[in-house]
Amino acid sequence: MNRLKIFLITAVLIFLGVSCKTQQPLRVQHIRNLETGHSLQGFYYALPRTVLIVDITVVKTSETPGPFAPYAGRFLGLEDVITEPSTIYEIREVNINSYAEPDPAEFYFAELDLNKNRRNPLSLYLSEGGLISAVNAPFDQQEFLLSTSLERKYGVFGSEATFNHFVESNLHEKVDTIIQHIQVDTMTVERRTLRRRLVEKSSEIRAKEVADYILKIRDKKFDLISGFAEITYSRETLQYMNDQLTKQENDYLELFTGMTTQSRIQYRYYFIPDKNTATVPYTLFHFSESNGIVQEEEPGSQAVNILASRTNTTRQLGVFVMSPDHRKTETGFYYRVPEHGNITISKGGNPIADARMIITQFGVITSLPPTDLHIEFYPETGFIKSVEKIK
Repeated sequence: MNRLKIFLITAVLIFLGVSCKTQQPLRVQHIRNLETGHSLQGFYYALPRTVLIVDITVVKTSETPGPFAPYAGRFLGLEDVITEPSTIYEIREVNINSYAEPDPAEFYFAELDLNKNRRNPLSLYLSEGGLISAVNAPFDQQEFLLSTSLERKYGVFGSEATFNHFVESNLHEKVDTIIQHIQVDTMTVERRTLRRRLVEKSSEIRAKEVADYILKIRDKKFDLISGFAEITYSRETLQYMNDQLTKQENDYLELFTGMTTQSRIQYRYYFIPDKNTATVPYTLFHFSESNGIVQEEEPGSQAVNILASRTNTTRQLGVFVMSPDHRKTETGFYYRVPEHGNITISKGGNPIADARMIITQFGVITSLPPTDLHIEFYPETGFIKSVEKIK
């Protein structure tokens, strides 16, 4: 009986010894700690860093004087008209977003010897960019899609050809009377000849024609709304005809008052916050009301800066992790405890936009124990979503 107990105890110890030998813990190392050309078996993964996206919408307002602006007061009594061309730029919208990309300073190597871990199957899920998503647990992730910079314009116009609302042709007929005195014997005969030719109208003549047509439109509107029309129209029909006459009148008035048009131009900038320079603003571009966004400083321009400052919520954790008592000789998967940051965009020192969002690289990196675990990560931050011990 004692021999049987000794045999069973010995068999269990041998089984446990073999089991422990075949279930080696998974060791993870930072790639800077690996020697060049190592022969270890395993795989690489990366922790993310946050990239800020700043979308700037600039509105360009252009004023072009009408070709008949000098005659606006004489023919129509208009005073508030555009007399000189001008262009003004204005920052209308500032949007701040972010996306995650692999941090080149945070790549890790997970050593996996298949000969030692045959009884310990491992499944690893990475994003398309190499960011770790899950270990021994499936994880679904949607990739970030970044739209390209685009320019949208409306009300675009070019030269004076835009003002093409003329009533008649630019040419008009001029009739000259030629008088000839012919001597026939003792009589003098007067001969008159009419010569017709087309000549270009002067600006004043064209302005007078357009002004007269505008006054005719106003007379028609008066007849329409005063009930002088011979036909009884419905309310909807009267409204439609009045709107069309008003639109036509405004089109012709632009020949005197000028045109004001706008175009929207969108710019996109990328900025990677740095933990070591979190208190130093970075200049995205310079802005001038006369020239818009410019890359170099010029007279009258203002610097547009971005500042990503820390909230220091993980400072105490960082001190604890870096303490000698906490350092580990064997580590499992590394992960990141993220930290929020305050983003401020200013023009000429005055804030024009701000946001508060997670800045992954402001956080602290630490590691799990080198044991078999089910782990899920947030790929955008590298933080742990869930962890469970494999039974």
